[in-house]
Amino acid sequence: MGALLTYYYNQESGINAEVKALHLQAEQAALDGKYKEALQLLDTALAKRPNVDALIQDRQITAKAFNLMNQMNEASTSLKTGKLSAGDKTIQAVSKALKEREEPVFAKVRAALSNRKVTLAVLKVKKEIDTLTTVEGLAEKLKTVSNLNGKEAEAVEKQIVDKLTGISYKQAEQQVKKKNFTAALQTVDQGLSYAPEEVKLTTYREEILREKKAFEKAEEERILLAEQQAAEEELRNRTGAVSVVELTAELDIYGDLHISGMVTNKGTRPIWSIALIININSTEGDYIGETDAYVYPVTLGTGEQGYFETYYYGVYEAADVSVSSATWYLE
Repeated sequence: MGALLTYYYNQESGINAEVKALHLQAEQAALDGKYKEALQLLDTALAKRPNVDALIQDRQITAKAFNLMNQMNEASTSLKTGKLSAGDKTIQAVSKALKEREEPVFAKVRAALSNRKVTLAVLKVKKEIDTLTTVEGLAEKLKTVSNLNGKEAEAVEKQIVDKLTGISYKQAEQQVKKKNFTAALQTVDQGLSYAPEEVKLTTYREEILREKKAFEKAEEERILLAEQQAAEEELRNRTGAVSVVELTAELDIYGDLHISGMVTNKGTRPIWSIALIININSTEGDYIGETDAYVYPVTLGTGEQGYFETYYYGVYEAADVSVSSATWYLE
């Protein structure tokens, strides 16, 4: 009888030790997030000791963690296939469930939840990127993504930076075409404030500065030339606007010289009150005298012609006439 009791005791002790080992293995597997393996170990232990409360309770907790992790995997599948709404709904449900759990066995589920939240946030931003066409809008999303961790966030951040850079570059390029270099520099600087290491923008900024300098130099030369031309034009308007295009002198039956002719305004501004001094010389070149004449109409626009006539009395012979000077006023 004693031997039988000893055998029974030893056998039960062995089972207890085996169950304890299985329990410890299950606990470690669950902490490592290997919930399926943990459940199998616990089921094996329960088959040997079905009434152990600790085993029953741990199996319930592990099963809950396993179920939540499966939901996380479902959420991951939804996100990968673009079903953001379904994924978001699952994530919210798991998040709510975890608020009621404090056991260490749920640590891996919490980590998975955190990762899925990041993935969801990244995918939401990524979906919105395609519709954004302004630096300001992209900068707002860049701010959102910069607060997230993980390779997915880094990839989307690069995508945003690339698009932001492209928009800044194209906008600045159009401004340069319009010679609005100040605005172009502001556009590039705005882009660089969000993407300071973008070589495309830093290089283009240097190019804008070179073009700006060249344009300003050419503009200075153009202004100088324009000023010179304006000065020459003003001088011509003041000293060479009146051109005599016709001049005749006829001796009438009374011995008086009838002088007439036409002038043209060759200047670039209207002139008025045009007065001419006309010299009279004999056909042999001897000086006879001079007279003045006024042009009509009083005002001549650019390219317009005017008429003048006057008399020099008591010549009694044919004579040569010439305009020695002319005066006028500029409008």
